[in-house]
Amino acid sequence: MNTKFLTLFLLIFLSGCFTNDASQVTVVEKSFNKVEALQQNTKAKTSNSNVNNDWSLPIDASILKSYSEKDSHFGLTYNNSAGQEVRAIRKGEVVYSGDKMTSYGKMIIIKHAYGFYSIYNQNQELLVSEGDIIQKGGLIALSSDKPFYFEMKKYEEPINPLKYL
Repeated sequence: MNTKFLTLFLLIFLSGCFTNDASQVTVVEKSFNKVEALQQNTKAKTSNSNVNNDWSLPIDASILKSYSEKDSHFGLTYNNSAGQEVRAIRKGEVVYSGDKMTSYGKMIIIKHAYGFYSIYNQNQELLVSEGDIIQKGGLIALSSDKPFYFEMKKYEEPINPLKYL
């Protein structure tokens, strides 16, 4: 008799866990990096200052073409000259340094905190290797005579670098 009562109680108790009503479903995000990134973005948006000191510019040159989802241009194209210094926009780890994708020229990808990635394309000379830890503003490459192209991603999704730089 006790097992029947216990079984009936458990069935009634567990029946509340199953629902088709989406308003009763709660999703809890527990990813450390995403939560921290959202908190940081909220703080940045509520700040009175438009300047974010966590980031720096990758190259000292004017922008030829800005980020545009409409035009499928997911980065910034700079009006640079050959041999200009290319610097890390933030502290991170070099996860790629090479020229296997020939249309991008010599390329560097740096992984930063909170799921951010920065991608530096069309370089003449690479000064870092995979696994190197780079500080913000650290010299990573020299630009080529082609327009320097820079992208940022967050969790593999392209983002507008101008919101951060």
